[in-house]
Amino acid sequence: MILYLIRHAQSANNVLAEKVRAIGELDELSYDDYRLYRVADPSLTDIGFRQAEILADYLQTAKPKHRAGFDDPGDLEPGEFEGNPFAINRLYCSAMLRALQTASPIAEKLGLRPRIWLDVHEHGGVFDNRGEDGLAAGKPGLTRSGVADLFPGAEIPDTLTDNGWWLGDEEDYASCQGRAIRVAQDLVRMARDNENDRVAIVSHGTFLDCLLKALIGRLPGYEFRFGHYNTSITRVDFTHSAYDGAPQAILRYVNRVDHLSQDLIT
Repeated sequence: MILYLIRHAQSANNVLAEKVRAIGELDELSYDDYRLYRVADPSLTDIGFRQAEILADYLQTAKPKHRAGFDDPGDLEPGEFEGNPFAINRLYCSAMLRALQTASPIAEKLGLRPRIWLDVHEHGGVFDNRGEDGLAAGKPGLTRSGVADLFPGAEIPDTLTDNGWWLGDEEDYASCQGRAIRVAQDLVRMARDNENDRVAIVSHGTFLDCLLKALIGRLPGYEFRFGHYNTSITRVDFTHSAYDGAPQAILRYVNRVDHLSQDLIT
């Protein structure tokens, strides 16, 4: 199985975070201000919507090299997946608005239905910092009817109801790591049962970092980080060792943004 991990396109909170990183140029805007002004479930920016469309076009028209090595999964037949050269046959995304907005044009271009996978949401969950004393306050996230209205082609799990899907306040980092381990185990089982599939997951920066570390057995891995630009693509192959036939995961590449011009890399 080939797995493509995609970070969502630029969101409003991403722009706010960039301003925090440029603190020397922006009066007294601080990380505390970021926590105060960030929104629980942000939309994409205008740049983000452009990135998402460009990514979808790329996934529809690019000429990927599938044979990355002697142990790569089998070749595609010529013309087998015209209009879907990465041969993606399953598309997942989180239930967060920015992930659904990123997955939507991909689904349209590739003729797929995005499947919501609740466990691939961003670290922290859905929350803002406008509770009592400025503490984190959980929000329910998109409702079932809200998703159906905004993204009518999406496959919605039963656990996403008209009361939303997020039940807690702010998820701590250890819980995010545990969730990444759970998703990694699910992916290993998926690869075992569907070894010829090519799966794409639209997810989030911190969670993708945790997920990759889980897949290579390096959690908590505080000493390094897998960084991901908006709409970047990371590829992991689930295959078998050429030496003894044992199951093997191969990290082919990380954080590719070949589809973006320099001014759109965020």
